[in-house]
Amino acid sequence: MAEKFKVDLEALSVAELTALRDAAEAKRLEKLDDAKNAVLAEAKEKLAQLGLSFENVWPGRAVPAPERKHRKDAGAQLAVRFRGPNGEEWSGRGRLPRWLHAMEAEGRNREEFRI
Repeated sequence: MAEKFKVDLEALSVAELTALRDAAEAKRLEKLDDAKNAVLAEAKEKLAQLGLSFENVWPGRAVPAPERKHRKDAGAQLAVRFRGPNGEEWSGRGRLPRWLHAMEAEGRNREEFRI
């Protein structure tokens, strides 16, 4: 096993602690990936010895799931459909804004604010 060392965390700056954390996480992910690959190789070898494949043992799981497609308009700014008396804007999607909720509580119709 590698030689153990101690790090005085109190002596490190925020930037050094962040760099240490990032390096440790990268190393952890690398070791995890190596361990997964080793287990997968061992499993493939044992299955081959028995004349089996992953599809025989775990039907439908040998092929990874297709990657989800992202919408082209994701994150796009929506057109404003309602404008309040003080210039507040709302696209009509999502939660009802406070200003419109207050206006409706006063008895005003939402359509009065439609652009």
